Amino acid sequence: MIVFNKFMDDSVRAYPFTLLIVVLALLGTAHILVRTATYGAAFGIDSTYYLSTAINFLAGEGWRDVRNRPLVGWPPLFPLLLAAFGWVGIDPLTAGRFINAAAFGLTILVAGCWLRSNLRSQWLGLAATATIAVSLPLGHYAAWFLTDSLFALLTLLALVQLASFLNSRTAASLGWAAVCTALAALTRYAGVALIGSGVLLLWPLARRKHTLIFGAVSSLPLLAVLVRNWAITGNLTQATGHRVALGQPLSDGLRRIVEVLCNWVIPPNAPDGVAYLLGLALAAVGLAGATVVLRARRRHRADPDPQPVMTAWGPVLPFGVFAVGYLVFIVAVIGVLFTASPLIDSRFLLPVYVPLLLTAVVLLDRFLSIEAAAGRVAVRFGLAA
Repeated sequence: MIVFNKFMDDSVRAYPFTLLIVVLALLGTAHILVRTATYGAAFGIDSTYYLSTAINFLAGEGWRDVRNRPLVGWPPLFPLLLAAFGWVGIDPLTAGRFINAAAFGLTILVAGCWLRSNLRSQWLGLAATATIAVSLPLGHYAAWFLTDSLFALLTLLALVQLASFLNSRTAASLGWAAVCTALAALTRYAGVALIGSGVLLLWPLARRKHTLIFGAVSSLPLLAVLVRNWAITGNLTQATGHRVALGQPLSDGLRRIVEVLCNWVIPPNAPDGVAYLLGLALAAVGLAGATVVLRARRRHRADPDPQPVMTAWGPVLPFGVFAVGYLVFIVAVIGVLFTASPLIDSRFLLPVYVPLLLTAVVLLDRFLSIEAAAGRVAVRFGLAA
C-alpha cells in the first residue's frame, strides 16, 4: 500500500521505534496463539454459524448454516476465509484461531506505524501502540472465534488509506480505502457505518468523482450480498437476519455507550463517581477536538495559499468522523430498531476503540507541541497526564 511506502522512507530515522512496534505486534499475536493453544478459540452462537457454513461449503452442500438453511444473518467473508484454508488442508477451527491472532497483531503494527509517521512525539506513539497491544477488549475478542478482530483491522486499514488519500490525492490510496471498506462490510454488516462515514468525509473534501468511486466500490459487494439475501428471504428487513421492531429507548443506548467507554479505561471495581467523571472528561475531549478541527478549518479557508487539507486539519479527521458516525449508527440502528441486539455492549463498540485512541493521541500530541511559556508548558503536561 501507498501508506507503507511513507513508513519505509523514514524507517532509518525511527528504526528503534519501528523495531519496538514490530516486537509489540509479534508479542500480541503470540499472546493470542498461546492463550488459545490448549482449548482453541472461544465459541459463541455466531461462531457456530461461521464454522458450519464453511464446513458445509467444503462438503459441497452450498452456502448453508448449522440449521441447513442459506446463510443470510451473517456476512460471508469470514466463513469464506475459513473455507479457503480448508481447501489447502488447514482445519477451519485452526484457521479461525490464526486469522484472529494475525489480525490482532497487524492492528498493533498498522496503528503503531501510522502513529510513528504522524506524531511529533515518538515516545507518545510508542505508548499508544503499547496501549493497543495490552488492550483488554481487543485482546479478549481476538481469542474468540468471531469476526471482531478482522473487522477492526479492515476498518483501521480503510481509515489509514482515507487519511493518506486526503493528504496525497493518489488514486491508489482511494482504491485501497474503498477495497478495505468493502471487505469490512463483508465481514460485519456494521461496515455500512464505515461506508457512510467515508462518503460523508470525501463529499466536502474531495472531488465528486472521488466520492462516487469510493461509494460504488465500497458498497457494491455488500449490496450484492443483500440482494441475494432478499431474494432468499423475500423480506427486505430480514436480509441481514434481523427483525425490525421497537427496541430500547434512545437514552438507554446513550447511557450504555458511556458505560462501555468508561469500562474500557477504569477498573471494574472503581467507585461509581469515577465513571461519571470520566464520562464528563470524554465529552470534554470530544468538544475540544471539535473546536480544534473547526478552528483549523477556518484558518484553512482564510489562508490565501492553503496547504493540503490533511496538513491543515491534521491526519486525525477520518478516525474522528468514523468514530462519531459509528456511534450514531449503533444507537440509531442497532440500539433502537433491531431487537436481536437489545443491549449495546463492548463488542458492538469495539470497532471505535482504535479510532478513538488514535484521535485522542493525535490531539494530545498537537496539544503538547503548542509553543507556550515555561509555566504554561507545565500546566499543559499536567492536563495531558
